Amino acid sequence: MNPYIVKELLHYCNVSVNKSIGFKEEKIPYYDLTFVLSGSLVYDIDGKNYILNKNDCLFLKPGTLRGRQDCSIPVSYVSYNFTATDHALLPELEPVMRSVISKDIRALMSVFSQTHLSQNFHSKEKCINLLNYILYELMDIWEFKSQNPHVQKTMKCVDAHIDEPLSLSKISALVNLSPEYLSALFKKETGKTLTEYINDRKLALAKRLILESAMPLSEIAQSLGYENYNYFSRIFKARFSVSPKNIKKRREI
Repeated sequence: MNPYIVKELLHYCNVSVNKSIGFKEEKIPYYDLTFVLSGSLVYDIDGKNYILNKNDCLFLKPGTLRGRQDCSIPVSYVSYNFTATDHALLPELEPVMRSVISKDIRALMSVFSQTHLSQNFHSKEKCINLLNYILYELMDIWEFKSQNPHVQKTMKCVDAHIDEPLSLSKISALVNLSPEYLSALFKKETGKTLTEYINDRKLALAKRLILESAMPLSEIAQSLGYENYNYFSRIFKARFSVSPKNIKKRREI
């Protein structure tokens, strides 16, 4: 499988202005990744209003209704519009993420410049590699956004036992916390229940195995602790809007 997310970088800008100019809400045909370095931007996304402040990030998928309002305060931001490769394992991110610009992301963004967006040497390839790095870094930050040591330990425990049937009671025993306390803490810190997180991790790995390996679908399900393939197929389709069988067919085309 191609490990790249980005197929083509359509647009890049690094902007510092005294006020931002708005535009009408329209459906976008590409991914929009925008980081606010200072100041604020005000967006309308699928009919909802969002204010992005310093260190916030916007991540919009194709088909999203996106607009921006005039804002009369100084702002600096970096924006990338891109298309994705076929079968890309795209980031499962929220449209607006707060305080996610890490030291590494800021360093990666600093490498970009308009002069890189040319046909000289390997400029295009360098930009795509940098943007892929940024996206993977953002995925890691978002996934492990909780700084709570109990939650981090729980996440690591889930990964260590990902090939087993997992439940709240089993994980809570492994991390030496009561099920009630762990359930409430995990939901508060991540916005997801522990069961939702376990299924997300298992299904993401299942998708990767379908795309990268020659394992039969039933064997993939069993390797992740799903003894009932029909149940696995049902929750997989609910998660990705496509069945495991159809993903496998697409890969083989």
